[in-house]
Amino acid sequence: MLQKIATLVFLVFLVSGSVNGQQSSPVTKEKEKASIAAMPLINYSRTQGILLGALVSKYFDLNKTDTISPSSNAGIFGVYTEQKSYAAFAYSQLYFSKDIWRITAALGALDINFQFFLQEPVASTGNFYDYTSEATLALLQVQRNVFKRVYFGPTASYIKSTTTFEIPNASGADSVSKSHLNNIGYIITNDTRDHVQYPSVGMFANFKNQFYRDWVASDFNFERYLLTYNQFFKLKKSDRHVLAIRATVNVAAGDVPFEGQTVVGGDDIRGYSQGQYRDDQVYTLQSEYRWNFYKRWGMVAFAGVASAVSKFSDISDTVLPGAGAGIRFKMLPAEKINIGIDGAVGKGDYSITFRIGESFGR
Repeated sequence: MLQKIATLVFLVFLVSGSVNGQQSSPVTKEKEKASIAAMPLINYSRTQGILLGALVSKYFDLNKTDTISPSSNAGIFGVYTEQKSYAAFAYSQLYFSKDIWRITAALGALDINFQFFLQEPVASTGNFYDYTSEATLALLQVQRNVFKRVYFGPTASYIKSTTTFEIPNASGADSVSKSHLNNIGYIITNDTRDHVQYPSVGMFANFKNQFYRDWVASDFNFERYLLTYNQFFKLKKSDRHVLAIRATVNVAAGDVPFEGQTVVGGDDIRGYSQGQYRDDQVYTLQSEYRWNFYKRWGMVAFAGVASAVSKFSDISDTVLPGAGAGIRFKMLPAEKINIGIDGAVGKGDYSITFRIGESFGR
C-alpha cells in the first residue's frame, strides 16, 4: 500500500497548510509575527473508528527582510486510532531567497491496519480482507524558481515497508510482503495563487514523475506520473466567496506492487473511507464552493467524481461520485489557517474528516 502510505506522508502538509504557494504578489509589506498552531485532532471513519492525535506547527520567516517569501513552517504530527493504527511525523517547509527556493522534508513511521476489497472471479460480489502496513519513511523535495512562477527540482523518497495480509498462504500463516519502495524523480510546478493557505485567485499546477528502480534500492521497477491542477476563482469580487476546481491524474506503470496502487479517497474525492476502490490508475475531478459567511466562520460545499482502473480505456466503467459539505473556523487569521470538519457520501460509502487547512492544498 505504498500510495496510501505516501498519502499519509503528505497528510502532515495538508493539516499544516499547503506544500507550495506564493504568499502574494511581490509587494513589499510587513510580515506578521511568528505563529504557533497547536491543535488536538479528533476524527472518525468506518475503517479506523475513533482517531485521536495532535499537531504542533510553527510558522516563521527565515529572513525578516524577505517580504516576498511565504511563511516557512516546521512541526510534528501524530495520530492513534481505535483500530490500533498510528502515524508520527516531523516535517518542515522552507521558503527563502524571495521565494526563489522551496524545500520540503519529512521523516516518520506508521503502522496502519486497513482493508482491501477482493472481487470474486465468478460472482458480482466480493469480500473485504484486513491487512497491516508498517513503514518508515523519509522524503526530500527541492525546487527552484526557473521562470516567472514556475518551479523545478528533484524529489526523493525512502520507504521501507512490511505488509501483512490476513489471508493464509500455503503453510496456513498470514502472507507477509517486505520491501523497499524507494524512488527518485523530478517536480515541475506553476504556482500563481495569491496566498499559500487560502487562495482566492490563481492556479496551482504540479507534475511529479517518480522512478522506482533497483539502482535506488527499490525492490520493484515501475514509474509514477502525478498530475495535479487546481484553479481558484473569486466570486462576487470578494474573497468571502471562492470557487475551487481540482483535477488529478495518478498513474503507475510497470511492475506495480499492491503497495504501489492508489486508493480512492481523501481530499481528491471525499466520501470514501473503506478502501474498496483501488488500482494502478486513479483519475479525479472535483469542485468546491467556499463561503466566509460571518467574521471567522465559513462553510464549504463540494462534489466530484473519481475512477480507479488498470488502464485508461476503462475509465468510464467505474464512475465514483462523491459530495458533501463542511464548516470552517479561522484559527490563525494572520496565516489564513482554517480548522473544520467535512462530511461526505460516496457510492456505498461515506467519510467524516476533521481538518486543519483547506483541501486542494497540494
